[in-house]
Amino acid sequence: MQENDRRFRQRFDMRVQVKIRNLDSPDLSEQQVESSNISARGVFFSTDLPLDIGARVEMFLTMPVEIAGRDSRIWRCTGRVVRMQPRSPSQAKAGNGVEIHYYEVLDKARAAVANPRSGRIPLQ
Repeated sequence: MQENDRRFRQRFDMRVQVKIRNLDSPDLSEQQVESSNISARGVFFSTDLPLDIGARVEMFLTMPVEIAGRDSRIWRCTGRVVRMQPRSPSQAKAGNGVEIHYYEVLDKARAAVANPRSGRIPLQ
């Protein structure tokens, strides 16, 4: 295993709907993407949203029971792009790996009006 391929948490090859927004470019609209794999510490997905390594992102998703340990509500996560896979002839969109830095589990009322300035819970 290469040093840069180390994983701290088990990754699951799962397709999960993720709403993503580039916090460094607030003028860009959010985008709905689908994960290729996911863990408690990160998500990998393909998008045509312009993201650079180090870009801050906000994501909303329902964390799978395999990761959350129970049926989950909407998670609001913030993190940074730590990996990019360029577009290729076989892949129309660039791949992006986002490391989750903070998350909060939203109840139904808060999920409906998700306040971007609300408190955050550090990921353990």
